[in-house]
Amino acid sequence: MKMHFLSSINPLRRLSLCALSAMAAFAMGQVIAQSPLGPGVGYTNTPVLPNSQWRVHDKHRPRPTIVKAGDAVGQAPSDATILFDGKDLSEWKKAGSKDDAAPWKVGDGYFEAVGGSGSIVTRKEFGDMQLHIEWSAPEVVKGKSQERGNSGVIIMGRYEIQILDSYDNDTYADGQAGSIYGQFPPQVNVTKAPGQWNAYDIIFEAPRFDGETLLKPARATVFHNGVLVQNAKELIGPMAHQEIAKYKAHPSKGHLLLQDHGNSTRFRNVWARRLREEIDPWLVMPGAADATLPGKGKKIVLISGDEEYRSEESMPMLAKILSEQHGYDCVVLFSINPETHTVDPNYQNNIPGLHHLDDADGMIMCLRFRSLPDWQMAHFEKFVNEGKPFVALRTSTHPFNFPGDSKSPFKKWAFNSKEWEGGFGQQIIGETWHSHHGNHGSQATRGVIVDAAKASPILKGVSDVFGPSDVYGVVHLPNTANVLLQGQILKGMNPTDPPLEGAKNSPMMPLAWTKDYQMPGGKTGKLFCTTMGAANDLLCEDLRRLVVNATYWMTGLEAKIPEKASVKVSDQYQPNNFGFKPQKFFTEQLIRPIDLVK
Repeated sequence: MKMHFLSSINPLRRLSLCALSAMAAFAMGQVIAQSPLGPGVGYTNTPVLPNSQWRVHDKHRPRPTIVKAGDAVGQAPSDATILFDGKDLSEWKKAGSKDDAAPWKVGDGYFEAVGGSGSIVTRKEFGDMQLHIEWSAPEVVKGKSQERGNSGVIIMGRYEIQILDSYDNDTYADGQAGSIYGQFPPQVNVTKAPGQWNAYDIIFEAPRFDGETLLKPARATVFHNGVLVQNAKELIGPMAHQEIAKYKAHPSKGHLLLQDHGNSTRFRNVWARRLREEIDPWLVMPGAADATLPGKGKKIVLISGDEEYRSEESMPMLAKILSEQHGYDCVVLFSINPETHTVDPNYQNNIPGLHHLDDADGMIMCLRFRSLPDWQMAHFEKFVNEGKPFVALRTSTHPFNFPGDSKSPFKKWAFNSKEWEGGFGQQIIGETWHSHHGNHGSQATRGVIVDAAKASPILKGVSDVFGPSDVYGVVHLPNTANVLLQGQILKGMNPTDPPLEGAKNSPMMPLAWTKDYQMPGGKTGKLFCTTMGAANDLLCEDLRRLVVNATYWMTGLEAKIPEKASVKVSDQYQPNNFGFKPQKFFTEQLIRPIDLVK
């Protein structure tokens, strides 16, 4: 069946029609394999669920991932991260240290807090999670109230589920076992006698921030010895003693901490499951496990933000190629409408997740006329000030625009800036918005390799670049740029159409180039730009290969560019033609980033 993604013919069926592709189940930097779909049991004519893209009993709705449960309650399922295997504390380190070994004692199948040695934290970071942990207060009772068997499970190093010997031990209610410390007592006290093993099963949802603004508080559900003691409680803020702490913006992941409170509390059978973070408005697509893939260990951030050329469709596709076929760790960012929390390219003022640029090795951008808040732009500025490499596609020659009354220090980055002539596009990439040189929508483009550039590693395996988008006018490109492709205007919209005759192809406009760049006061970096890059341009195998080769090049792997790099795409990648969509097209369809993986 031919399926057109985000079909404008019947928008309510948009994702039902495309969902035969595996929807990525991802969380905390890990993509989980999607279980096979069934034989299509279900319906296509039932009502659409409220605030959803799915119909009731939707035939095409992806089935949940298959996970093997433990053989007994409390045993780790197949997708769990084992944090203590009964033998060593290799998954832990001393809190506050860079890499010091966890100083607690390991016994026969358990580990024990050593009073005064300091707390310990996991080496891995977690956000939304399911945590199982078993603990035992000292069999020999010493002290009272908060002095007995005191420790704590402190999630993200901030949010505490109290551990305490609360068996026949009076203490303040919001400080006993099973409490969200200092905030909510447990519904009941089911603590076992000293020396016996207790079990916590905790479901934790991390808070969400937009800049410094709290969008959603943390939430915790806690089962103590199989009994519900905290029911989806929204935390008031981080853990605090004798006061109320307020939320402060922090990363979406953090280390799990076990507290040294001077007591010899024991622990065993500790594991965590990373939950699907469908709420996070970006995609995390780790590189394939094959250690021989050249991109292994390199992180690429792909940024979608244009109203016209469907980069919200093309960027996940490119990320999938780079991660699955070349080993790169990829994160894809989108323009997100803050009212719907879904993808909306027409909303020009919000691209969450730009903090991912801080530790990225490279960036691929397809932006158009964005007017982002200063705190988001600061991450972009940091990236280019450090001279990190990037690839710019299509409208990225004019990525920013700020209204006339804007007070932003980034206003001069606008495509039409007079203060910094031509803004970021002209000054850094080499061109800003100038013109459609070919007729938009009726004259397609062929990329013609420049003779002097034939030996460029970026052009390995590239011979026939075609796209239905038109040639842009490029008049400001400096002589220092290295032009790889010229843009030949075709008479029509098909790859078999001949070149347009006349002056417009003599000379041809630059279509793809590399150049060095330097922000004022920043380090020198390098970039690759092509004014092609519409989602349907990228149906062209050689154009995809050009972008993949440029990614190798920008991350210092040009010597490892294959003779013909793999750029296979799913049959489900059938993008919309370029063109503007009305605002309601996106606000009614509620497209989540996870829905864009095919």
